[in-house]
Amino acid sequence: MRAMASLFLRSLTFLEQASPPAGRQPCKRLIDFSKNVRIAVTYQNSNYLASVEDISTHLDDPNLVILDCTSTVIPADAGFTVADGREAFEEGHIPGAQFVDLQSDLSTPSDHLLFTLPSADHFGDALNRLGVGENSRVILYSTGQPGWAARVWLMLRAFGFDNAAVLNGGWKAWTNAGLTVETGAAKTRPVASKPFGWTYRPGFFVSSEEVTARADGEALVNALGPDSFRGEASIAYGRPGRIPGSVNIPTFSLVDPETGFYLSQDRIETIFADAGVRPDAPLIAYCGAGVAASNIVFARSLSGAQARSVVYDGSLLDWSSDPERPLISG
Repeated sequence: MRAMASLFLRSLTFLEQASPPAGRQPCKRLIDFSKNVRIAVTYQNSNYLASVEDISTHLDDPNLVILDCTSTVIPADAGFTVADGREAFEEGHIPGAQFVDLQSDLSTPSDHLLFTLPSADHFGDALNRLGVGENSRVILYSTGQPGWAARVWLMLRAFGFDNAAVLNGGWKAWTNAGLTVETGAAKTRPVASKPFGWTYRPGFFVSSEEVTARADGEALVNALGPDSFRGEASIAYGRPGRIPGSVNIPTFSLVDPETGFYLSQDRIETIFADAGVRPDAPLIAYCGAGVAASNIVFARSLSGAQARSVVYDGSLLDWSSDPERPLISG
């Protein structure tokens, strides 16, 4: 499965557009954080990121909940399929981590959409089963690009839970540091002693109506690769092209392609500025199905932008389902 995914990942424009995920093999060498950690890189909201040094020294904390959020998009005759990362998780994961499948565990089933926001009860039940409660600190990671983890981070915030962070560098950072790797299925965690009150709060996801009615000066950002933005990619989300008025900030442009670490705050801000997105401009991000777009919002939040930044939840799969909604190419 991993070999097939690695072959396809080079051509994907949905999310995994940089280096393919590192193999999940147990690492036995001595820990050497100096080769893995970007020292002195700070952000306005540094608490939105976690480091491997921090996590590795708190694995015994009963309030620490680590979630591997990885899925893989694979080209298929009818467009693409989505495979969860459970098999790779069982080959190796951070000790004590749980696996969460974004599509089957955290999304509302739909005939033509993926990863659609569930109800607060649905989401809360899933997180309760994973051991998340009032006193939990949640760490999210994925292989390859961090958009899968960023999506779950944004969903947690949408349902009222703020004490969560994305592991900077993801699985690659963990294995590159030579840290302990656990294999097999996840160990069942007890239900949290103090449940969290899951309640949906607006301000993180929007619908097609809000995209259509967006105000002058509100940036619309396409998070796919340049070929998808032009409507030339092998994968199309219903119909090829982009929503009129969009600018392009590929999700992979926000992380270092070699290490998977997020770029510095200055470089992130420059990328947004070069795309014509003012720091004070509200922003709607979209992609194929709302995952890559979540990384746009996460990176902008990390850098401390105060302007409203939200994800178009249905993204192109939703937009393109209505032939009256325009898409442009070129």
